[in-house]
Amino acid sequence: MISSKKIKNQNILQIIAIVSGIIAINVLAQFYFGRFDLTTEKRFSVSPATEEIITNLDDYIYIKVYLEGDLPPNFKRLRNSTQELLDEFRAYNKNVLYEFINPSENENKNERFDFYKELAKEGLAYYNVPVETKDGFAQKTVFPSMSISYKSKVLPVNLLVSSKKVPTDDDLNNSVQNVELNLVNAIRMLSQEQIPTVVFTTGHGELDSYSSGDIAYELSQSYDVGQITLDSKLSSLMRRVTVDSTTTVMIPSYDMIIIAQPTKAFNTKELFLIDQYIMHGGKVVWALDMVQAEMDSLRYATSTLGMPIDLNLNELLFKYGVRIQSNLVLNRNAMEIGTAEGTLKPWHFFPLAIPVKGHLITENLNAVSTRFANSIDTVGKGDYKRTVLLKTDKQSRIMPAPALIDLVDIIYRGPNPALYNQPSQTLALLIEGKFTSIFKNRMIDPRIMANKELFDIEYESPNTSQLILSDGDIIKNQVMQTADGLVPYPLGYDRYSKKMYDNRKFALNAINYMLGDKALIKLRNKQYKIRILNHEKITNERLKWQMINTVLPIVIILLMGLIISIFKFQKYAKIKK
Repeated sequence: MISSKKIKNQNILQIIAIVSGIIAINVLAQFYFGRFDLTTEKRFSVSPATEEIITNLDDYIYIKVYLEGDLPPNFKRLRNSTQELLDEFRAYNKNVLYEFINPSENENKNERFDFYKELAKEGLAYYNVPVETKDGFAQKTVFPSMSISYKSKVLPVNLLVSSKKVPTDDDLNNSVQNVELNLVNAIRMLSQEQIPTVVFTTGHGELDSYSSGDIAYELSQSYDVGQITLDSKLSSLMRRVTVDSTTTVMIPSYDMIIIAQPTKAFNTKELFLIDQYIMHGGKVVWALDMVQAEMDSLRYATSTLGMPIDLNLNELLFKYGVRIQSNLVLNRNAMEIGTAEGTLKPWHFFPLAIPVKGHLITENLNAVSTRFANSIDTVGKGDYKRTVLLKTDKQSRIMPAPALIDLVDIIYRGPNPALYNQPSQTLALLIEGKFTSIFKNRMIDPRIMANKELFDIEYESPNTSQLILSDGDIIKNQVMQTADGLVPYPLGYDRYSKKMYDNRKFALNAINYMLGDKALIKLRNKQYKIRILNHEKITNERLKWQMINTVLPIVIILLMGLIISIFKFQKYAKIKK
């Protein structure tokens, strides 16, 4: 029989042990950091690259988040995801300070609107969202944006990007997934001493600022983006810098140039400038069309011709180990276009580019849209590595230019399957390594050779990279005419079929990779499973779930109390006996 005194001593020892254990755990927690993320997709775990960027912050970084107040449910989820991530950042570095500010808390309407204007001038985006009230619907101004300050620099960050005046659920879900990417990208830019520069060339009929607007904007979130007129001046792409008191060298003025769908030929001097830019370590994205073909020609006719374009680039690209053929690639796995009957049918001249797995750029990538693409061949050998990134599906068809583009043949009569006898065709190729100048052992303009010491002519490049795209439309977005002018659609969005392709993600991944920002690719590839509530089920089963969430916990507590009381009664009854 156990005495009551002995039971009392045991209880005291148990309490002392529990308190001591709690104190010991708290003491250890001051020296060792650890967290457990039990979610399937590791929602609350930052990537190793993010952890490195955050832990390396050597000064206070102050973040003002303007997503606060009485928010619609989807915006509230975005707000909570942002706070959870900021808490995670603070766990790694106490220099991360943040506050949530309600931009609508001022009851004075004029002062509140003035504050809105002030935030908008700083580059913070806002949306007027309809919300349900007791009296119907009302407009609520929401700022899904933040301002980040680090040392002497300030950067606005928009957590939500939508081409619509009222963001859709998909827009908000995508924004929830991209919170870590947007935050880390902004912090990375603020903490970098020098931001890489990416420029689009002009002067040869390249894409205008509207057609390249989406990719330019997305790149501007990570890099210093601009335009450069490529002419015969040697200062177009290169600049001279001083190494020491006696030495100067020529270096690329920009980290990367993008030559986006030119339509005019390059002259020899311009080829020399591009070649020397590469020989000095510059990186190039070639987005080229070797056949001129436009859908506008089919508005008033059932057929048109795709004519070859001479850009005077064949020899230069051949030297770098690649040839873009003057042909059109057709495939039955293609984008859809509208017909006169109001239906959508596959247009084989717009083959879908399928990502070739096995490379970081194409990880978790879906199909990429193309329009009148050409095939890419690899030629020769060199001190470089060639990686195919995008290919058509199997059973392709090749039409050499001039090529007859016939709506009746493809859409109405139906193509001849026997003509689709070619294997998958390469549409995007990455080349990495050292390149040899096309001007090696060749005559160069005498005016340049007379002063070659001034230009630091090189015939072998250091390690660098080039991206070859056989369709400029891969980085070309569609545009929408509005009352305020032209507005770019998101890159990869097709307004006719209402489908979104992965052009934007592919382009960003490729450029990030070439510029050494692999961490951004890994963050972009990080996927979350958005668990959206079933609104129909909520309506039909409202009472059931209300009872489960309110009454059931009380019943469980009462049952537990009853069980404990019975157990104690039986236990102490034995002691009294």
